[in-house]
Amino acid sequence: SIYIPCQFLVLCRTAKAKGPLYPIAGTTSPRSDDGSSPLIPLQRPFVYFGRSYSQIYVNQNGDLTFNGAFSSYSPQRFPMYGTRDVIAVFWTDLDNRVNGEIYYNQYTSGSVLQQATQDINRYFPGLNFNANWVFVATWYEVAYYPTTGTVTYCLSVLLPDGAETCLHHKW
Repeated sequence: SIYIPCQFLVLCRTAKAKGPLYPIAGTTSPRSDDGSSPLIPLQRPFVYFGRSYSQIYVNQNGDLTFNGAFSSYSPQRFPMYGTRDVIAVFWTDLDNRVNGEIYYNQYTSGSVLQQATQDINRYFPGLNFNANWVFVATWYEVAYYPTTGTVTYCLSVLLPDGAETCLHHKW
């Protein structure tokens, strides 16, 4: 794993492992190629590189955006120019029209907050981190375009609360 100053946890894997990383639950995005969720109002503001956001989009191609849906399937070099802030979870040409679901959910209490708190404190024991809100987006069993039978599992866990932590795992 690597440390990058930010406020999110990203876990990806392309082969099925035992048990989910975080709950695979919540609202599902419409099936599409290069589509997006509708605008999702956030229950807590999320600060990303100094900008505070109160809404988010979960895009089919493995990224999160704040100011509008984003259909690009070709990753771009960072930093991107312009006003679009992107969290590139697993930015590639994904297509869930045939298989796979894209879920998103917000948590303000319960076991997901406890798990996020434990995960951050396990990897960064000096932070004394305590999650009070978690946003989870999951790309579950989604295929690469043109739905060639490939399967991808990827999720992003946004954790505001003043912590500057980021874990990036790929399996």
